[in-house]
Amino acid sequence: MVADVIASGADTIVEVNSLADDAFGEQLRLVWELEPGRRVLPSSGLPEVTRDGFDKPAQLAAFLDAMRWSALTSADTRNLQAPFRSGADIKLYQLEPVWRSLSAPRVNQLLADDVGLGKTVEAGLVASELILRNRAKRVMIVCPAGLTTKWHDEMRKLFGLEFTIVNAQTYTDLRRERGNGANPFEVYRNTIVSLPWLRGPKAERLLFGELLRGAGEDTRPYFDLLILDEAHHIAPSAPKQRYAVDSQQTKTMRELAKHFTHRLFLSATPHNGYPESFTALLEILDPARFARGVAPSQQAQDEVVIRRLKSTITGSDGKPEFPERKVRDLRLEYAEDEIDVHRWFSEFTQARRSRRVKGRRGRAAADLVTLLLKKRLLSSPQAFANTYETYAGALPAAPAAASDEVPEFYDEVWDEEATLDDDELYDFEDEHLRRSASHQERLDPAEHELLSRINDWARKHLSAPDTKAARLLEYLGEVCKAGDDWTNERVVVFTEYRDTLHWLQDLLDSRGFGRDRVALLHGGMDIDEREQIRLAFQADPADHPVRVLLATDAAGEGIDLQNHCHRLVNYDIPFNPNKLEQRAGRIDRYGQRHSPEVYNFVPAPTAGDSAFLGEIEFLARVAAKVSQMQTDLGSVNPVLAEGLQRRLAGDTTVGDVETLAQQATARGKKAGEVKAAANVSEQVERLGEQYENSVDELHLHPERIRRVVDTALDLAHQMPLKPRPTVYGVPATEFDVPVMTGEWVRATKNLVAPFTPEGQEPHQRPVTFDPLVAQGRDDVVLAHLSHPLVDMSSRLLRAAADSDRVDLHRVTAVVGPDDLEDMFVAAYAKYTVTGGGSTQLHQEIMAVGGWLDARTGRFRRENLTRTGLILEAALDKGTEAGPGTKLRLSEHWPEVDRGLRDALARRTAERDESLQKKLEQRVAEEQERIRFAYRQFRASLEEAIHGRKTNEDELFGLAELELDQARRDEGHWAERLEQLEAESERELAAARDRYADPKGHRTPLAIVCVVPERDNR
Repeated sequence: MVADVIASGADTIVEVNSLADDAFGEQLRLVWELEPGRRVLPSSGLPEVTRDGFDKPAQLAAFLDAMRWSALTSADTRNLQAPFRSGADIKLYQLEPVWRSLSAPRVNQLLADDVGLGKTVEAGLVASELILRNRAKRVMIVCPAGLTTKWHDEMRKLFGLEFTIVNAQTYTDLRRERGNGANPFEVYRNTIVSLPWLRGPKAERLLFGELLRGAGEDTRPYFDLLILDEAHHIAPSAPKQRYAVDSQQTKTMRELAKHFTHRLFLSATPHNGYPESFTALLEILDPARFARGVAPSQQAQDEVVIRRLKSTITGSDGKPEFPERKVRDLRLEYAEDEIDVHRWFSEFTQARRSRRVKGRRGRAAADLVTLLLKKRLLSSPQAFANTYETYAGALPAAPAAASDEVPEFYDEVWDEEATLDDDELYDFEDEHLRRSASHQERLDPAEHELLSRINDWARKHLSAPDTKAARLLEYLGEVCKAGDDWTNERVVVFTEYRDTLHWLQDLLDSRGFGRDRVALLHGGMDIDEREQIRLAFQADPADHPVRVLLATDAAGEGIDLQNHCHRLVNYDIPFNPNKLEQRAGRIDRYGQRHSPEVYNFVPAPTAGDSAFLGEIEFLARVAAKVSQMQTDLGSVNPVLAEGLQRRLAGDTTVGDVETLAQQATARGKKAGEVKAAANVSEQVERLGEQYENSVDELHLHPERIRRVVDTALDLAHQMPLKPRPTVYGVPATEFDVPVMTGEWVRATKNLVAPFTPEGQEPHQRPVTFDPLVAQGRDDVVLAHLSHPLVDMSSRLLRAAADSDRVDLHRVTAVVGPDDLEDMFVAAYAKYTVTGGGSTQLHQEIMAVGGWLDARTGRFRRENLTRTGLILEAALDKGTEAGPGTKLRLSEHWPEVDRGLRDALARRTAERDESLQKKLEQRVAEEQERIRFAYRQFRASLEEAIHGRKTNEDELFGLAELELDQARRDEGHWAERLEQLEAESERELAAARDRYADPKGHRTPLAIVCVVPERDNR
């Protein structure tokens, strides 16, 4: 589209804006006289109709569908396309976030669904829809280190979106290729960054030191969409505080989020029970509605938070979609030597506590050392033995000085640990063990003797099972074996540590569980290796011998294991209860056909009542409670985690698990916990109607998608799809894709089965165009709109609109019913409306038509409703008209051309007028939403400021750090209150500018002639 023409001496400078669906709004300046093959096209030139220039009806229908699927824009709030551009097995409830995003000026959402409900799919749908509508061009995903590859894989596999993982290696490789000035966040549009790397000096320099330096409040954000996974990690934590204090992670993300237009946060546990912490998270998500420490209005919170529980999801029959989870105990009868170890460690803990260096730092160091050593001992003898030398070698030669100055890492260690993969976790804990040891006294002879005895015991069991390992072996034998034969049952065993993982593998191998029966998943594996193991474990047991999967937490995050496994064993219990729910979510998720069973190790009643055994039982009860609670674990987790850590550090005053859970639940209700939606069935019903409306209006039926592919393959001179045999009379739903040539080889990408059973050759899977056929299957590929096969086909057909290199005339003649009064001729055109900054506001495929009088040759216009009905029936069911009909149309074409162009001009004028009113209404609606949100926010701020002034006592007794944070918050409230008026005016102006000066552009597409059967020749 020509935007401007500028005479410059002897040259003519032409500025053009792209109207292509995948490059909309991109600008280009060119010198007209230097362009080869330049020519001025008529503004509304219809395809030329000649006697021999006709296409088959199915070809033209496919062309029009391909054009229709690209006609989605920012102002359309009715139809979705992202669900039809995804290979995910999408459930209707997952459409709620993307449906809300259609009408939101800015997309700010906290997806707080239960683990296993598919928040990754929900986020991918929102991202895909925003990209399709040209509302997002630069997307960044921030997540824990162990999830970067998972996000990369799923965005590519499920949505056809390519992302680049930005880390130290990416940074080095890019600068080697493009020079030292290359910035990965500038070069790559879609990026994935881990939380730990984002906090590092390289990320800080690349983002804040280079790319975003100098960006002000009035500057348009550089990035478009931020997806923050496990968002609770960046909220201020407060397990030992009354008033939550911002962590470095909180500050970093707050600064980064300013540079994004849209923000999507994901967390099954968003509220940790501390209002300041939760509202800090909400403020980072949407600073126009929320402020740290200010109680939000329920309406404002409901507009951004989406939370559903598994228990509320039902099928069409009203029955629960998710079987009820069961928690089981694996009882342990400890041997005498292990009871001795328990006693020795309790004595060591007590000795260390009694001799810890005075001051708060000494106490923090003693507690952390005790917890880390006990954590490793409770995992496995191997994990403890690997840690013993690290600790013993790090103790200082001289007593550490007493101090009340506690390094920040003591308060943040458990939150930071939750973001690490198993590689980083081991190094992280060892480093903190060394740092804490340097703040302690050296071991006295008695302490050294106790620790040495425990280490001797551990080393003795490096090749022999302890009681827990023996019980695991017994349980696996009961489930996975029947005598000498293997059953088809599978079990996944989770542990935090990779050394425990390998130790268990060796034990299983020595007890008859050969390497083909046991698979490992850990953070050190590459993407392909992990995916092969996942596919093997998900495959039918008849196709692969693996029966036991040993996995670390980092490797297990985000991996689906529910196809043929419903049993999970927690070999050790993480000190962060959130990890327990993440583990359970691997098998307790959509598609699970049995009740998930979660097993924890618990001392038998006859095992005694030592303090150490009490702590083991306490851990198991925490795990059981987490598995059974139907509430926001975010508010429960800090209370249980703090109680767990204090109990295992030797504090005997900690209450029982039930009491802690009740305290946590009460705190969550008082602090305003995130409530789950109670009307999920109503949501699903509404979303189902919208989904079906989108299918009908956009012609997204399986047979139409197949028609596009068939047509494109024929035009590209490729072999056709081969239908797979079906029962007699039943239309084929699966198709083999032939060998492709040239650039079409890309269309077969990822069709080869990712997993091949032993003894079989790799094979190419068939495709289907029907989501119901692909549902729950790995042996067939869903050819959705973004699948390479369909995408390449659609692009080829769309290219015919402005290129003569595609063998389509864009004209067809069809035989219709005899109730037509005469020959009916129609024209299709693409109508695009752009606004401020070349924003694409609207796009549609319009059709106008009329009658060609057989006697006079004059053209008479028909109304739009009947035009649509005639064309729909003709292109769906009509057969190709004869040569006489084509000749008649070509002879009368000048008159028809004038009539159709006049009809298109009138229709365009009508749409200009109606869309102008619609866009004005949309501006008014958006501006009213903005005004209402700011009015709500102002009221909340004023209430918070007044409440603090009249109730200063609420800050009494806070530690200095907490009091400083509270005072900073007060200052921030006052500052925000002053900013609101100017900020709201900027938002109102931005909404107005988006829709300012709308301009319509019409691109003629096709001609369809429908002749009554009686007149067909």
